Amino acid sequence: TRHLKKTPSDIQFVLDLLAIIEARGLAAPAPIEQRWTAGSTARMSPAHGGDLASWVGIIMYLPTDDAASRSEITEAFASYKTACETLVWPHYGAVEHWAKIEHPTDLAHRARVQQRLAAKFPTRDFAAARRYFDPYGILSNDLLDAVLPVDFRDEDE
Repeated sequence: TRHLKKTPSDIQFVLDLLAIIEARGLAAPAPIEQRWTAGSTARMSPAHGGDLASWVGIIMYLPTDDAASRSEITEAFASYKTACETLVWPHYGAVEHWAKIEHPTDLAHRARVQQRLAAKFPTRDFAAARRYFDPYGILSNDLLDAVLPVDFRDEDE
């Protein structure tokens, strides 16, 4: 997850995540990873829009091969991530890195992801570029279509 504010909001962001972990009693052995990089001029970069970007990783390990245990951990992580998405990220303009976006689990989740991305990125411009440079959706996939939908039909139809 990347948020847009500089310190001291960087520290408050992490404290807000820690509060969720503690309130839910999550077994998060390495719950919070934070690092900083230079900002980016690329409009679709999570690091766009400033001199400094703060990256915060939320993780849970799957240390077992037991299917039931892995399922329980996966469900706990989904709950943790949803809490972060709804309770913390909006206050900081946070979005996940493109490589960390997971396929939405239902229509409500899909709508939340689309709204969050549209608030941060020029998604309409990106959709127009996709239609222009890839009019048949050859370079698309299910995840991209779910979070950044484009109508590839001929506009004359």
